[in-house]
Amino acid sequence: MPFDAILGNPLLRKALQAGEERVGKVVGKLLANEGVAAGVQSLLTGAVQARASLERGVAQALHAANLPSRDDVDALRRKLDELEAMLDGLAERVDQGRGKPGGGA
Repeated sequence: MPFDAILGNPLLRKALQAGEERVGKVVGKLLANEGVAAGVQSLLTGAVQARASLERGVAQALHAANLPSRDDVDALRRKLDELEAMLDGLAERVDQGRGKPGGGA
């Protein structure tokens, strides 16, 4: 049964809304507790630090294998975009010097 058909049933929709309200109240009470809020904050901080550590490790491994990291590829992409813009500007100036209007090739 498709999910849309389930939500089309008014009885199930009411039950889902009631469940969402109850879960919302429970989560609100949990987060109002300073200990739980501090625990969640500590968990999130740890997750962010773990991700940063993992990303550093991956970058170091890629560097050791002489492979580009995502940052390396992004930096190259930015440089290529700058070069492309510079070449477009030069081409336009050359075309204008030849008397071609609008820089068309």
